[in-house]
Amino acid sequence: MENQKNQVQQSAGNLSIYEQVRTVPENALKKIEAGRLKGKSDINPMWRIKKLTELFGSVGFGWYTEVTKKWTEAAENGEMAVFVDINLYVHKDGEWSKPIHGTGGNKLLSFEKKWENGEQVLSAYLDDDAYKKAYTDAISVAAKALGIGADVYFESDATKYTQAEATQQPVQSATESRQAAYSTRNGSDKRQSLSPQSPFWTQAVAFTAKLSDSNENILKRVQDKYIISQENCNLLLRQAGKLNA
Repeated sequence: MENQKNQVQQSAGNLSIYEQVRTVPENALKKIEAGRLKGKSDINPMWRIKKLTELFGSVGFGWYTEVTKKWTEAAENGEMAVFVDINLYVHKDGEWSKPIHGTGGNKLLSFEKKWENGEQVLSAYLDDDAYKKAYTDAISVAAKALGIGADVYFESDATKYTQAEATQQPVQSATESRQAAYSTRNGSDKRQSLSPQSPFWTQAVAFTAKLSDSNENILKRVQDKYIISQENCNLLLRQAGKLNA
């Protein structure tokens, strides 16, 4: 009986921080109105800063972050995202915590559809706040490990994974994917045209430069995704350092 009482007391002590910060007030929540997370809630990042300060003290004295890595990733369509790794440290009971890791990300370069002269075109959008947003996102991930905003994440994550399991489709093999691409091409070709005048040409060059496959296989990947002339294929490979000038 005494052991059970001690276990209950220890459990309550372990959850003391979690229980203080698990609930997010309504004025710190904002409904997400679009995108894949539509219908879920976004937490005001300043609320997390406030909670960290309430629990541990002012930033730099009671808690602080250390950025350990920053990097970018390019998608095949030319869009780019940035990522930030941080360690969060908090001061409690006279000592500093071990590092609490968090990774955040945000789109740096994306392409948006808009109408110009009666035609729909792609317009490149560069987010100059991308690294700041990725850093803020990393703090949210690290703070989540302390239980900050836990109730929102608990509901959101449960729904996300439940839906993912319900709608999961078999993964196509490389051969099946290529056959599907050719099937689409023989019907209604939905590939984008790629040329040096395309707004995503530079990103396509950067992506091609990172590939370590043979030039033949690289071109197959490019031609499966874009409508591109042989001349521009050669130019793409040259600018990516895959062919001699």
